[in-house]
Amino acid sequence: MKTILDLFWFFTLISIIGMLIFIPFYLFSPDMDIPIKIKGQEILSNTLLSKIVVFVNIISGLLFFYSIYLLRKLVGIFQKREIFTDEIVKLFNLIGKLIIASSIISTISIFIYNAIERNHLGLSLDFGSYDSFLISISLGLFFMVISEIFKIAKNMKEESDLMI
Repeated sequence: MKTILDLFWFFTLISIIGMLIFIPFYLFSPDMDIPIKIKGQEILSNTLLSKIVVFVNIISGLLFFYSIYLLRKLVGIFQKREIFTDEIVKLFNLIGKLIIASSIISTISIFIYNAIERNHLGLSLDFGSYDSFLISISLGLFFMVISEIFKIAKNMKEESDLMI
């Protein structure tokens, strides 16, 4: 699992570097009319709102990438055979919160963009997509539940150690 996460992290770093190079040109160049697709919505950079939406979604993506970094760190701690520690509990909880925050930020920005630019109010609940709002929220909540399970297990282990 660590190898797969490391490989994913490597390709993520390449995409982040490319994004950091491309985005300033996209946001500050008045004649750049390359459409960007975010959650199935095509966004042109012709208005200030569309540029703000792209920037906010970049922040959302960086939050998600940071959660992947923390997951790599978590797996590294597991490899050291340190399982029931406060750091594990905090990392699981933080990963869950970051995934939920990333999903909410991205969805709200697209919702506002559609409401203002396209005069269209609506939410889409995509079930089969990896960037589905419901799947992202569920994944974040899953990590937070795992955090609570590890917290309970840590407390039980501490009580067990005191009994011996």
